[in-house]
Amino acid sequence: MFIKNQFVQNKLVLHLMEKEEYELLTTSSNQEEYLLWKRNKRNTDIVRVSLKQYDWKRELEASVKQVEKKVEQNIQLPLFQQNISFHHIFIVQYQPVDSWSNLKSSDSSTTKIDASLVYMCSQHQDEEFVRFFQSAQLNHALSFSVHNNLLELEYQTELLKHRIQQIHKNAEQEIMAVFNRGKPILSYVLIAINILMFFLLESRGGSTNPETLIQYGAKYNVGMLEGEWWRIITSMFLHIGLFHLALNMLALYFIGTLVERIYGNIRFIIIYFLAGIAGGMASFALNPSIAAGASGALFGLFGALLFFGIKNPRIFFKTMGMNVIFIVILNILFGVFVPQVDNGAHIGGLIGGFIASGIVMLPKSQAFMQQLIAVVLYVFYIFGLLAYGLTNDEVQYDETLQIQRVQQLLEDEQYSEVTEIVSETLPHADQLEAELLFYRSFAHIHIESFDQAKKDLENAVEIKADFEEAWYNLALLYQQEHEFDKAMDATERLLDLDSENNSYQALYKELQRAEN
Repeated sequence: MFIKNQFVQNKLVLHLMEKEEYELLTTSSNQEEYLLWKRNKRNTDIVRVSLKQYDWKRELEASVKQVEKKVEQNIQLPLFQQNISFHHIFIVQYQPVDSWSNLKSSDSSTTKIDASLVYMCSQHQDEEFVRFFQSAQLNHALSFSVHNNLLELEYQTELLKHRIQQIHKNAEQEIMAVFNRGKPILSYVLIAINILMFFLLESRGGSTNPETLIQYGAKYNVGMLEGEWWRIITSMFLHIGLFHLALNMLALYFIGTLVERIYGNIRFIIIYFLAGIAGGMASFALNPSIAAGASGALFGLFGALLFFGIKNPRIFFKTMGMNVIFIVILNILFGVFVPQVDNGAHIGGLIGGFIASGIVMLPKSQAFMQQLIAVVLYVFYIFGLLAYGLTNDEVQYDETLQIQRVQQLLEDEQYSEVTEIVSETLPHADQLEAELLFYRSFAHIHIESFDQAKKDLENAVEIKADFEEAWYNLALLYQQEHEFDKAMDATERLLDLDSENNSYQALYKELQRAEN
């Protein structure tokens, strides 16, 4: 009788694998028990096919709970499925002595598994097979005959076991082949270039020095607006500080090599650069600060893994799926709550990498129309970010960014351009309006527009009453225009702010002499 049960068990398992596309998860060493699963868009069915005999209901119930708990702990179950059902099929000689009918269908004792169904298929209980096929919504009927000759039956059973193991082995080899389509050569090259560029920055003024970063190609909106769009590429190889470099290179080592193994060398580097460009454009459109790093390209590699998951959901979720999704969500949330993180570049790169993966497609995949659509979508995406960035005055006229720009222009003695830029920026200013007025007054002084300079300085000190530099320049302008009373008032205000300042004291004495 036992050899007959073995034959039925293996016949059912093989049918599930060949006809119903179930995947073998585990099998016991003596092949007394098989565990399989099948994932659909909304439902996941886990099937246990066992020859274990249980005399009592409590033993059966304990076994069901133990196996479900073990599966939940050791197998990566999907998070976003609407329903996960666990089917326990026991092919036995006789049923438990006491009633077990309440176990036929019940809620699972675990948190992730929704339904627990038990089937006891004994000699006179073939209707249990029918109930299982209906509950699992199987598409193909199972029909077979059991040979009366025990030797022949044993031989057929061994053939079934061998076929099951061969299908499982082929599936494992298919997974291994997916992850060996390219040697991760370019990932290591990129890591080396990034490290070399970091040491170059450190030797030329420091990787955290804004002037050094701008000089060597960081993302700098001002420069890009003046035509330096090459910064989108060069900024991908610069990092701000050792921690930034280490974090990104660690990600490139693990994620980059994985993507390169899946997509191959050429596809990998195309995805990397297209994602980096998308991340850079998103940063230009959404972030006014100086920025650098490979984060946009790295998030693009996550996008490539998500694209792989859509094309190969079975392999994706069996190997790395939930880990990738968790890391992406965690990093996006981290960027939302940490202002220093360039979340625009991260999300922009993620989307860019996903679209770029559709452009290059997976190896051995040909979908010309889909690739053409992906190319068009990528072009619209990049130019859409560009158009938004050029019209996003809150970013492009960010007061901090423009003050940096104005300071550089003053060093270059481009005073007319300073007055123009400050005038364009003031309507968008929030906290640095007084400083912008001060810099514009400085430019007005150099082009001898003294009345405009006085107006700017008067507005500046009205906004920021303790602005010493503005009060000092204003006092000097009043003195130059022979408005000695106003000059004296401004100087007295300076002494109230800092009575020990020698320059303020000297100016005060000079004004006293002029009055006398």
